[in-house]
Amino acid sequence: ILKPDGSTMDEKVQFPARIKGVNSTIMAIEGSLPLGLVLGEHETIPGMTTVDEVTSGSNGEAAGFQVGDLIRACTSCRVEMDQPVWQLMAGGIGRPKTVRFMFSTDFQPFEKVMDAIGSNRMDPEQRQVIVVVERAMENNDLR
Repeated sequence: ILKPDGSTMDEKVQFPARIKGVNSTIMAIEGSLPLGLVLGEHETIPGMTTVDEVTSGSNGEAAGFQVGDLIRACTSCRVEMDQPVWQLMAGGIGRPKTVRFMFSTDFQPFEKVMDAIGSNRMDPEQRQVIVVVERAMENNDLR
């Protein structure tokens, strides 16, 4: 788990299945921007984002994204003001700091999901984007 302060912590997280009627699995996929994915809003599950297309030869294809993957969470970056106490006491306003964290995409507006994925461009360490997806399984095996 990526915490808002930038630290990481191993923690088990439960993602209830959103794809009904089939077995599905949850997995984390890491890839470099641009991913080369076309995302869209799920047709039957309101507030959920899916992978509608994976561009051939793209970073997303190399990372293992597949059409139909349901986006459940992703890394996201935001700028916050780092305000040490001594700086505030001296009348300062602090300095900007980019923090990276996991953003739950469940039931978020499509635009917010797109912004969250794109915000990874602000990561000062230029780390890969981590996207948690739910994938339907065929014949009880991973595709």
